[in-house]
Amino acid sequence: MRPKRPLVSPEDQALFLEAIGGATPLSGRDRVPVVKPPAVARVVELPPQVSLTVEGDGQRYAARGPGVSRIQVQELRAGKVHVEQTLDLHGEVVDKGLTRLRTFLLEATRLGHRCVLVVHGKGLHSEHGAPLREAVLGELLGPLSGFIHALSTAAPADGGEGATYVMLRGTR
Repeated sequence: MRPKRPLVSPEDQALFLEAIGGATPLSGRDRVPVVKPPAVARVVELPPQVSLTVEGDGQRYAARGPGVSRIQVQELRAGKVHVEQTLDLHGEVVDKGLTRLRTFLLEATRLGHRCVLVVHGKGLHSEHGAPLREAVLGELLGPLSGFIHALSTAAPADGGEGATYVMLRGTR
């Protein structure tokens, strides 16, 4: 490793010190303290909860909002809907994963995305089943249901039981 070169040559430093020889430092009293701007708390309001119709056998599931046809859910379940964005929560603890899910859905809705994929895993490496998967589903069917047009277990090519397609409601 090369030693660092001095930024100023010794000759230049001597000239500088000679030039400022008679100067006196300013007192600290005339300096204005820098005031940090207050932190801005961003309050985000979630849409009101919606009652979703849920179908499933414990492993594969689907849910749809009022007015959503079964045909739309079948297309979603078959993976025929284009996924515009993916959130991968593998390895997350439940609390952090749910916070990321909420932020992700808010942003996807703001961007006008229609269908997203949430990868939560199957819980194969967890001692107690699939806590993240269950928490994500609970959040989607509960507090975040206002975002949901329909949802379904992903097709095997997109993660199967370890992922969920979420079709978002359009903005009104």
